[in-house]
Amino acid sequence: MKILTWDSKKGKKVLCGELIGDTLFRDVEAKHFMQVLQGYGIQEVAFQEILSRGAKYIILKETHTDKRWKADVETWKMHSKVADYGHGKQRFLSLKYMHDRKNPNE
Repeated sequence: MKILTWDSKKGKKVLCGELIGDTLFRDVEAKHFMQVLQGYGIQEVAFQEILSRGAKYIILKETHTDKRWKADVETWKMHSKVADYGHGKQRFLSLKYMHDRKNPNE
């Protein structure tokens, strides 16, 4: 199931990722990396939607490196920061709380 969310800066709906089973798969580009927090973000509305749909894991695929980062939703809840840097309220998690997945199927 595709998870769409509203980006207030772009003024349109954007794809957040795809929920397959209990895992959200999200592609991220180098420009999405939040230097201040050393991590990536997910629109808060989309995060709440995947919670309501029973998501347990989030896997981010860096399109520029093909690296995959995985963290469980509980880690996102406990260690993330919610902020609005111009694209609407987002939940950011530092890479130090994610695990680099060597196997693309994990």
